[in-house]
Amino acid sequence: MKRILLAASIAGLSACSSYQVPDSPVFAANSSWVIMPMANHSNTPMAAEKVEKILNAQLYAKGIRATIYPELNTNDLAAIIDDSAKRKQAQAWLASRPVDYIITGSVEEWHYKSGLDGEPAVGITLEIRSAKSKSTLWRATGSRGGWGRESVSGTGHIVIDELLDGINIEKLK
Repeated sequence: MKRILLAASIAGLSACSSYQVPDSPVFAANSSWVIMPMANHSNTPMAAEKVEKILNAQLYAKGIRATIYPELNTNDLAAIIDDSAKRKQAQAWLASRPVDYIITGSVEEWHYKSGLDGEPAVGITLEIRSAKSKSTLWRATGSRGGWGRESVSGTGHIVIDELLDGINIEKLK
């Protein structure tokens, strides 16, 4: 009976998250990395920008010194809502930079579920591309529903950390 309860508890806890994280090729620690704009498919405004900032900090903690694209300085509401101007500016900026790898992706979920507990729900996809060949070298996706007292950004940290665990970084000797 104890084994059945233990198995049911583990199944219940693991049902809160889902990850598809393949191992990546080996990336040199001293490579040049750039974080480009992420697509926001969630219903939360500026969720992609929040994920980009968390991603930058967590890459730094793993030894990757990434540069994030410059912010679009505008007071035009239409430009803020439609991110094509931000993407164009970021692409123009990228064209003038010596870069090895581009990291980007999308945010599928970034919100609190409705209901009494209001658990956070986060879904993120990350992608690493070669700046020279433009080919995708690695892609991973993950989602997690947090607990009632957890924050969305805390849940986002967990998802991003799980995704980044799939990146193989060659340490400098």
